[in-house]
Amino acid sequence: MLEMSCAIMKTMPVAQSSHIQHFSYDPESSTLTVEFVNGSVYSYAGVPQAEYDRFAQAGSKGTHLHAYIIPAFGKGSRVLPAMRSRGR
Repeated sequence: MLEMSCAIMKTMPVAQSSHIQHFSYDPESSTLTVEFVNGSVYSYAGVPQAEYDRFAQAGSKGTHLHAYIIPAFGKGSRVLPAMRSRGR
């Protein structure tokens, strides 16, 4: 089931961010996935749609991540390289 929901996620590129390259959201599992410019990928579980929407609209994704997502949902789980290709 995780593979199916990852396949329908749309990866959003981030323009003009010094830290975040892409992000995606799976509404079925309420999981926000963030790929950083250094290549690491982290997923944040339990993120409600409304909070994802605020993140997606934020002028600074990195600031929003550190000010709202991480304090509320934790530092995230690192996604292993083999799992990255499933979301794209």
